Amino acid sequence: MKRTRRKKRLRRELKVWSRIRHDNIVPLYGTVSGFGQLIALVCPWYDNGSLSSYLESHGENLSIINRFQLLSDVSAGLHYLHSCSVVHGDLTGSNVLISSNGRARLSDFGLSVIAVEFVGTSYFTSALSGTVRWIAPELLAIPDEEGTTMIPTSNSDIYSFGCIFFQVLTGKPPYSEFRRDAQVVVAISLGTKPSRPEFPTIIDHHWSFILNCWSTKDCRPSSQRVDEYIKGQLCLSQRDTSFPN
Repeated sequence: MKRTRRKKRLRRELKVWSRIRHDNIVPLYGTVSGFGQLIALVCPWYDNGSLSSYLESHGENLSIINRFQLLSDVSAGLHYLHSCSVVHGDLTGSNVLISSNGRARLSDFGLSVIAVEFVGTSYFTSALSGTVRWIAPELLAIPDEEGTTMIPTSNSDIYSFGCIFFQVLTGKPPYSEFRRDAQVVVAISLGTKPSRPEFPTIIDHHWSFILNCWSTKDCRPSSQRVDEYIKGQLCLSQRDTSFPN
């Protein structure tokens, strides 16, 4: 009975995604089965791949305007999801895709929350591999006696956006000084934030906002505030030559 209810919830959530129309959200075309425990999703192909790979291959040629355009795309997509009461839940450099014209779109939103309900919290735990550099500290809390773990929220999405902000400005993922994910988990458990790089320079105002996104979960800005800030910085970068390039 529980499995039947979970399947119905999964279908409902995928129906929500299929109806979402936004320039910064990857559209869902349909689903297919036979590829594992969960159904597979059919979405468009993006030639420029993920944000992480795009920054690696194009980072040296991106101006501050280009970088804030990417951030504006991400913040707009995230704010739209939150306005629809949808939590992304897995906002990383791998789940932001870049179109042929260099614009960013969010993908795979809501899947971590659905998967936890569908196949159990063990899925969320195993899915941490490779994504821990963008994950909010509260999601790494030790499970309680019943084995229950924290699930993503809109507040944890904002922490992840701060990591995306850091990544886009520096060209490197958070905690790039650590080679192994286990080292990152230890750093997060000790309350250590990603280090501010000496180069490339992150100006004080931007660093302060990133730290705001990384504050305790109830003190983080809303997605609306994030979107307003990023769009304001994009406008400034387009008209202010004093912005670092």
